[in-house]
Parts: sequence; structure tokens; C-alpha cells
Amino acid sequence: MWRRLTPLFLAPLLIASPVAARHADPLGDGWMRFEVAAAGRTLAAAMPSDVRPARTLTIVIEGDGRAHDRRGRASPDPTPDRAVGLELARAWPGPAAWLGRPCQYVQDEACGPADWTTHRFSEEAAAMTDAAVSALMSRAGAGRVVLVGWSGGGVMAALVAARRQDVAGLVTIAAPLDVAAWTRSRGLSPLRGLDPADLPPITAPQVHLTGAFDPVVRPAVVKETAQRLAGPQGLVATWSERHDCCWVARVDEIAAGLDPQP
Repeated sequence: MWRRLTPLFLAPLLIASPVAARHADPLGDGWMRFEVAAAGRTLAAAMPSDVRPARTLTIVIEGDGRAHDRRGRASPDPTPDRAVGLELARAWPGPAAWLGRPCQYVQDEACGPADWTTHRFSEEAAAMTDAAVSALMSRAGAGRVVLVGWSGGGVMAALVAARRQDVAGLVTIAAPLDVAAWTRSRGLSPLRGLDPADLPPITAPQVHLTGAFDPVVRPAVVKETAQRLAGPQGLVATWSERHDCCWVARVDEIAAGLDPQP
């Protein structure tokens, strides 16, 4: 599993891009992983190297990664062992990109354990993600965005969607959308920062999915918040899946849950 970005000479497309791409790594199948500058910090991102202008870009936001070790202590590196969000992005139908969470896959001297533990949903983290979304949209020439988030990435997707006017759709998958209720249900210490449970309804088309066999995010804990955010037209459903499986195999079905966008 790759950890940090390897410095390589950038392809002309990356150099000319409005995204502040610092390093680039080929991932296979035409995808390239790179770093973007976002609100004074650095985030990892990926998209096809031959990206063409698209009206709407889907951006999949990664989960929390390795926030803690098995003893509950903050891990030294939040980079996930398996990037489920990246797998979703690469399987997604239509133009898509992937965005890592703060301190995953990057060398950022400003990083500290609070970034991936207590403050993982802070205003600063949301601002970084929001800025990176704008940068990726600019690179793809997109005027609208569909935000998709798996696990904790779904929380961030909702937080970012609530502050933008160009969101064509919001999809969360196995996401603890009521952060306070989720931490209580898991016996965890409260997190500091923002909580989708405090947001007003989001007007964009929405799909919020939970897994019937998910011991991490139990459907009953987040269903009320998901329904309120989505409104009467949104899709809130529990599928026969676990927390990290097997959503990737159902990306076409997930994407189809959103109303067709122009």
C-alpha cells in the first residue's frame, strides 16, 4: 500500500493545471495521484491524467483512515491501509476525482494528531476540503460537483455541500452523519468541530446509504439526520452491506440514485 507521494517530474498537463500539483504518482488505468494546495495546507488528490472538460465532476472524499491504533491511541499516520474512497472514485461512472483527508498520503509539517482525531471535522478541515474541491473542479473545467463521501468522508461531504452553491448531488455511504450520537453509541470521546446534525436541510439531490451489517455506523444512529438533510425527495436507505464492503461493486446503482443532472 502506498504511503507518501514520490516526487516525480510532472507531466505537462499537471504543470499547466490550475491545481497547485506538487508531486505526481501514476496509479494505473490512466489515474494520477498528486498533491493540491488547499487553504494553506496540502491534501492528496487523484483523477485521470487525461481529464477532459466536464459540466459536472464527482469528487469522492476519503474516510477517516487510521485515526487510532487498536488500543485507542492516536496513530502516528492517518493514511488508511485501504483507500475505499479511492476505489469508489475509480469505479464511479462519468468524470470523477478523489480527495484525501488532511494528513493522509502527504508530507505536511503542520499536521498533528488532532487533525485526524478530535478535530477531524473542524472548521479548518472543512475549509481545506472546500478549497480542494474548487481546485479539482477548476482542473476538470466543471461548473457543478457531486460530492460523495465514504464513512467519515461522508460527514465532510455534507459539511462542504452545505457551504457551496454549485452542488449537483450529495452521496454519503456508511457515514456517521450525526457525529455526537455516533460517538455516544460507540462509547467514544466527543469530537470537537462541526456536525451535519446541526446543518439545515441541503437542497441538492441526495443519497444516504447505511449498511445493515455495519457495526461501525449503525443505521438507526444516523437515519434521522440523513432524512432531515435529504428532505422528502432524497433517498435514505439501508442496504445489505458492511462498513467497508461491498459498496464499490454497487457504484452504478449508487450513482443512479441521484436524479440525472444536466
